[in-house]
Amino acid sequence: MSDRNAPLVSAAELEALIANLGADSDAPTDTWTPLRFWYLGALVAVYVVALLMAPHLLAKNLSTDPQEVIRLERFLYFRGWFLFIVLGIGLYSYLRGWYTAIVFSAFLLVGVVNLLFDLFTVYPEKLANPTPSFTVLLVLRLLALWSVYLTVRNASRLPDVKDRANILLPFKSKDRL
Repeated sequence: MSDRNAPLVSAAELEALIANLGADSDAPTDTWTPLRFWYLGALVAVYVVALLMAPHLLAKNLSTDPQEVIRLERFLYFRGWFLFIVLGIGLYSYLRGWYTAIVFSAFLLVGVVNLLFDLFTVYPEKLANPTPSFTVLLVLRLLALWSVYLTVRNASRLPDVKDRANILLPFKSKDRL
């Protein structure tokens, strides 16, 4: 009976399968991954600070209805703590090589769901009257999702763990990779 409840694949085996999905043995290391990662890290860190330090200002900017501002303020503060946890897990996963493909796949799924949720519940008033700053915000979010997607897609080509934080990796000599 216990054999039926046992998982077919362990987390480590699943990570190995995902990391080599579509892998080409001759494919070069994706040297742009550190730049994309630090872009994501900086963007999420700015969001965390803004959401935790000024949720009321952000809520007032998103809605003119006082009741909606109160609801949004609470939601944005919660979102700030959620992103703080995501940032910690993302840093650990990427820099330590801890199930990177699985973790970033989950981030991609959560990011897409959050964007869709925000479009219908957080941004409706802003979508009715978009501003240039709101458009920039949406573009930054879409670029972040694209960066997460590229990290998942190139999981088999990630740099060595020792090179993952090296922002100058794209400019490093190919002989030393």
